[in-house]
Formats: sequence, C-alpha cells, structure tokens
Amino acid sequence: MKHAPGSFSKNFAWHGTGLRKLQTAINAGYGDKLAPVDRQIFRADCGLTGVDLIPINFFLHNKNGQLSVDELVFQAIERSHSVRFDRLSLFALHLNRVGGGRDALSGRQIVSRPAMWANEFVRERLWFEGAWRSNALLDASLDAFLNDRMKARAEVRTKCRTNYRHMFQLCDYWPAQLGIINSGAEQWIASALFLTWDRHILDGGAGSKSALLEIIETDEIAKLLGVPEDYALKQADQLSNLYVDIGRLDRFDTDIEIPTVLIEASEEAELSWLDQEESDEAVQRRMVERLEQKRDRKKATDLKKLYNNTCMFCDVRLQVSRDRFYSEAAHIRPLGKPHNGPDKKSNMLVLCPNHHLQFDGGILRLRMDGSSYKLVSKIPGHPLNNKKVVLRHRLDDTCVTWHWKWFGSKRS
Repeated sequence: MKHAPGSFSKNFAWHGTGLRKLQTAINAGYGDKLAPVDRQIFRADCGLTGVDLIPINFFLHNKNGQLSVDELVFQAIERSHSVRFDRLSLFALHLNRVGGGRDALSGRQIVSRPAMWANEFVRERLWFEGAWRSNALLDASLDAFLNDRMKARAEVRTKCRTNYRHMFQLCDYWPAQLGIINSGAEQWIASALFLTWDRHILDGGAGSKSALLEIIETDEIAKLLGVPEDYALKQADQLSNLYVDIGRLDRFDTDIEIPTVLIEASEEAELSWLDQEESDEAVQRRMVERLEQKRDRKKATDLKKLYNNTCMFCDVRLQVSRDRFYSEAAHIRPLGKPHNGPDKKSNMLVLCPNHHLQFDGGILRLRMDGSSYKLVSKIPGHPLNNKKVVLRHRLDDTCVTWHWKWFGSKRS
C-alpha cells in the first residue's frame, strides 16, 4: 500500500535547533501544564510558523480537536532537553499513534497514522535480528522503499527521505560507524513503553496488564526500539506493573504528586551507567542476558587466574573473604545477536564490578595508543582517563575498535 507524505516534505530542522525546537513548542503550546489543550490554541501559542502542523500531525496525539497529555508531553515539560527526548520523539514518529477525529476549525478528518510509511520502514527494513541495520538508511535503500510505499512525485519523496534521515542525525544515530546502530534504548525504554501504553489507552485500548503486554507484540515495539524482541518483552513485563501502579494516564492528574514519582520511577527503570551498587548478576541480567550469551567459563576462569583477580583498569584486587578474591570477565564485543562477538580470550577483559559496568555502558573505552591501550572516559575528570592499561594477554584489535565505535556517540 502507498501512503501520502502529508506535510512531512516540509523542512522541520527549524534552522539548526532540531528537536529541541519541538520540546520548546510543546512547552509553549501546552502553557507548561500537563493538561489537554485545544488544537487551535496550541497552533496559536506554540511559537512555530510555516511548519506549525508538523508537531501536531506527526508527534502529538489528537483526540477530537484536543491535544492529549502523554509521556512525550510529560518529558518535554518536566525535563530539560537531552538526546533522550530526541530519541523518544523519533520513537513517537515510528509508533505512529497520533489519535484521530476532526479538526475543529477546518472540519477535516485527522489522519490517525500519518507517517505509516516510516513505521513500516523500521519494522520491515531497518530492524533485523535484534538491531537496526545502518545500510538501510543509505540513499539507495531509502529511495527504493519510498518509491514502493509513498504516493508522491520524485522530488517530494527525495525531500521526505532527506528530512527523515535528518531525524536520525538529530538523534546521533547517523552517520553510523558500524553495520548496526546502537539505539541506546536502555536509557529511554521506560519512557517509550509508557508512551506506547498511553496512546493505546487514549485510542480506546484496555489498560489491563495483559492488554499492555499484547500491544508490545502486536505493534512490534521491539523493532521500533531497535532491540531484540525478548528484551523488549521482559522489560515490558516489569514496567507494566509500575505503569499500572502509578495510575496509567491518571498519573498526570494535577491534584496528586505523580510527576515527581514518575521521574524517579522512570530513572530507576532505565539503566543507570553510574550505579556503583549493582551486582555482577544484575549487570548480566539487564545488559547481557538479552543477547543470549554462551560463555566458555574455562576461558574466563583462566584469564582471571592470569590477572590474579586484579582489575585491568584500576589495579584493585577485590577481597570478598579471608582467602577469596573476586573479579569479572567482560566481553569487549558482546556475544550473541546482534553483536556476534567472538568467544575467545582476546575478546575478554578482567575487571572489577564497577569498571565492568562502566565499560559495558561505554563510560570507559579503550583507545589504541601505538602498541598499547589507554582508557578514555566520557565523564569529565574521571580518575582513569588516559591511564595506560597493562596487558598480560593479547587483545583483538577489531573487537576494541568495535567497542569504541559502538559507544562513539558524543551525546549518549
């Protein structure tokens, strides 16, 4: 089926401000309040001219002439701008649930899924075996897809392609350094699932836990998140309990103090790279289990013995009993889909729990420095930044390079 482009062919880069402008427009259009607003009032107050329909048509939820309050609006009003908001906005576009009804001023029917082609592109072309493929965003691939799915002149399709891919640039996904794209979903999955359920209920869907979990499968939310399906379902199973407990859409009721609770709950549900109290078991469960790793325990054990259970980064030997010491074997490039790292010692490091967590989250990375390696941190003033790593075994340079590129985003 071919879809109309609507106003997507208009330039919404907003003179270099990108999706920050969307957040500013939401704040102005809603008057910084978590309450539904008339569609025409939003248009008058949002501060946009010329392309003022774009945030309404493609990002915000319409319900019979009223713009709804949901997780995207909440994040725009209650939090300062960050790449998380940009990525949630792109997710909202791909989710493609923006309500319906008729415009009160023109009487025209509001299209409930105005960028269905983008939703189909992600589900059918971009996502593959648990991750987004970067080559799907190349000109030839996008043009072929739009030619097949968009009913528009060639120059309009080209404009849509340019605008659409620019959104990936705004989210720091493009240009990609690897064959697959790190969506960083661990950091915004709670907000994305809440937004999915908000719009499901706003569109008349049931709010039971079983209904919430069903929509994750039927709408193929894992593909929109850029993660494996089993990971999305597991997170949804846990977060749906939280969503129900805090009242679903009632959490936005101005008579109760839900917003602060939601901020704390969302941050707890999303992965914190700096949580120094996480156990190795928790790290494995939340970050590695979804990749279905099949480790060779003997290799890890041998490597720990080689380093005498001493962290290769901080040189700390963690004593956990009178005669026992503890360390962890970290894979540089994770095993299993979609990363497909090799299960060999040259793809392993021996680390303490804290620096294992920071390495798995990209806070610490290895940089080749001649024939040796140095640590590079994304945290200003990190005590290990530029520290030389002393090796007792050979590392696979291709795995080190992969890790460097995978976490190469400056904004994540």
